[in-house]
Amino acid sequence: MDVTQDLAFQQIKTRRVFEEICEQIRNRLSSGALKPGDKLPAERDLAVEFKVSRPAVREALRTLEISGVVSLRKGVKGGAFIRDGNPAMLTQSLQDLMFLGSVSLRSLAEARVLINGMVIKLACERATEEDFKAIQENIDFIESSADLLHRANAGVMFFRIIARATRNEVLMMLVDSLGDIIRVVIDRTGRVARPELVAVRRRILDAMKARNADAAIEGMNEYLSVVHRGIDLGVPTEPIEVVKPGRAVAAVAKRAAATRKPAAASRVALKRAPAVPTRRAAR
Repeated sequence: MDVTQDLAFQQIKTRRVFEEICEQIRNRLSSGALKPGDKLPAERDLAVEFKVSRPAVREALRTLEISGVVSLRKGVKGGAFIRDGNPAMLTQSLQDLMFLGSVSLRSLAEARVLINGMVIKLACERATEEDFKAIQENIDFIESSADLLHRANAGVMFFRIIARATRNEVLMMLVDSLGDIIRVVIDRTGRVARPELVAVRRRILDAMKARNADAAIEGMNEYLSVVHRGIDLGVPTEPIEVVKPGRAVAAVAKRAAATRKPAAASRVALKRAPAVPTRRAAR
């Protein structure tokens, strides 16, 4: 037996210079040597310290800017600054994966149900009277408002307040990100009023006050089931449609709109999905 046949060595690949620079800066972040708000040395100083060209440093900084690690500012007081953590980067990354066909609507909706189940369970244990009051005020506002957009915004806040009650920042980010993505799809396929969900929200709050996690999870699952069933065709009995690789989310939106309003199908053609506004742009 030829031993060399079992030695499946792979070609050694040399990393690009800017990638090495990015890794070193990230290592400084992980060690605590760099913190949010810190200013990095000037481009020319970094080039000297790393013993690389200035274009390599420039490319590294741009890569870190796109990743949300640094903010590049112009002017006399400009430079490269370490940014605060920005949850919107997670939302944008997941949105991009969905639009590229790597992630399906069904997977996102399923993840949202599972994560919110964990969130509501933890919130039942940790929520304070102030949290319950905030949820109650949120529900009251939704019930009293006739404006569909205001109700939608308050609906997003409903999940955010519950997530906040967990006192877990990771869960808060995940709830926000998944909720924002689902909302983009709902906005494109057509938003409809669902007044029946007010009663479901009240049952969720009652269960939380009683520290009854099972009942709260059941209510949350019912709530999300109603919302998610309307994403595909707007028909409650239809499942959420999977966005297959290579298929734009816009195609799903077009099909949903055509099913609801055949006469207006030509006007809602979405052959190319417009750029999704980030949370910052929406503000």
